Amino acid sequence: APPECPFCGEAAGRELEEHVRARHGHLLGAPGAGNGEQLYECPMCSLTCTNIQILEEHVDLHLEEHNFSEGMDLELAQQLQTEEDEWQRSEEEKREREEFKKLQRQYGLDNSGGFKQQFLKNMEREVDRGRMQPFEYHKRKADMMESLASGIDDGKTKTSGVIEALCKYYQNENKDVRRVWLSAGVDHFHSSLGDRGWGCGYRNFQMLLSSLLQNSFYNDCLRDTTLIPSIPKIQSMIEDAWREGFDPHGASHFNNRLHGSKAWIGACEIYSLLTSLRIKCQIIDFHKPTGLTGTHPRLFEWILHYYSKDNEGGAKVVCTSKPPIYLQHQGHSRTVVGIEEKKNKSLCLLLFDPGCSSQQMQKLLKQNCDGTGLKLLRKFVGSLKEKQYQIVAVDGVLSLEEKAARCQASQVLTSEKIP
Repeated sequence: APPECPFCGEAAGRELEEHVRARHGHLLGAPGAGNGEQLYECPMCSLTCTNIQILEEHVDLHLEEHNFSEGMDLELAQQLQTEEDEWQRSEEEKREREEFKKLQRQYGLDNSGGFKQQFLKNMEREVDRGRMQPFEYHKRKADMMESLASGIDDGKTKTSGVIEALCKYYQNENKDVRRVWLSAGVDHFHSSLGDRGWGCGYRNFQMLLSSLLQNSFYNDCLRDTTLIPSIPKIQSMIEDAWREGFDPHGASHFNNRLHGSKAWIGACEIYSLLTSLRIKCQIIDFHKPTGLTGTHPRLFEWILHYYSKDNEGGAKVVCTSKPPIYLQHQGHSRTVVGIEEKKNKSLCLLLFDPGCSSQQMQKLLKQNCDGTGLKLLRKFVGSLKEKQYQIVAVDGVLSLEEKAARCQASQVLTSEKIP
């Protein structure tokens, strides 16, 4: 409440001194009064009184007003700080929601449709820009619908025979390659209008599977998968693996659903899918650089050992029975199909990249290939400088009991880390 006058009790507020002088001046002394009375001066406003008790009450009112004002200032400051904290918290939550939506879009988890929707949308855009005729649009749409219905890839992004062409090239190459090891026949698959920007993991699985299907050792595992599945079919196969109990933590990340989405997949999903097919494999995690300037020489050494083990013969070109290796890093994945050892002992990986088109890959099939096209495939130690890499390497077949044990173990799936 505002301060009250000590004489009449009326609320006077901040005009207390003016009120007292105007209404009760007869009770106050004037400065320098010569009537012989004792004068008492207020130390806060210089008002003088002839009565000490009145002065004390007057000073008490000053103090009450001062405390009231300070209390009001503190309360206002606290209110302003609370409002500022709430605003900052609101802005932070808004930023977090926007970042989460951005990540959902980036990783295909925003319910914006999957392979079919993207394929049709991109073809419509091509027609609008005059790069595709309407009759071609309808033909490709019919082919795509047939592929989706059958669950079999239409093969339009496939290039076969590259491994065989590499064998011939290295037989005649006499410059700086001491030895080279190659995987058993691998078909290259590249991203299409339906999966551009998110389908690399699926395309690399198709490459790996193309090699396994040509190896009779895996016939029993793949008796129900005799042809390369389409991307939506692969999504359904991963969902089947989750339903069997593989990697429940990873499944929950995707809300147990891939089909009809543009969700990125990685090494864990490839591991779960292969293991559900009774294909023995392992995840190796190169979780930090092991060389100078952020390089991963141990990754190269591990891959060299993978290919050269049991293939130590003296031949310059070793066409092994080894399946290719799935190679993952942040934002992209590729397929390792071989490794070169140079005469100076340096190593060079040979990679199939889903980002390379069929036209680029088919240049490697030409009879007069001079090796310039190998720039698409070659990656030296200094070329791979991501913070970490994961690989999925196939090394045999699982019994039903071993599959069940791995399913149980995948409840807490961890990769082997290279120190």
